[in-house]
Amino acid sequence: MDFPFDINQLFSERISILDQNLSASRRSMERPDLQVQISAVIDELGRASAKAQQLAAPVTSASKLQSQNHQLYLLKDRESGGGRGSAVGFLKVGYKKLFLL
Repeated sequence: MDFPFDINQLFSERISILDQNLSASRRSMERPDLQVQISAVIDELGRASAKAQQLAAPVTSASKLQSQNHQLYLLKDRESGGGRGSAVGFLKVGYKKLFLL
């Protein structure tokens, strides 16, 4: 998934690990503009995931990630997007209380 900003600037590694701070590096924690872009990537991937699974609403969003003790692994393609990189997908992991009816 391409974005109008440089994915390679946001995520230096091929696979980045994000937590409730929404930071892929120390630099992104210090810059609010990068935080906004990281949130946009997570939100857009969440919407695409919900659509692919035919869900009524996204399960993953930046605001939900900030309020949960989960981690998000984000995979990027460094070369695509005209050299700016593109987000390929994500995997969210964490503890969740399950119950049986």
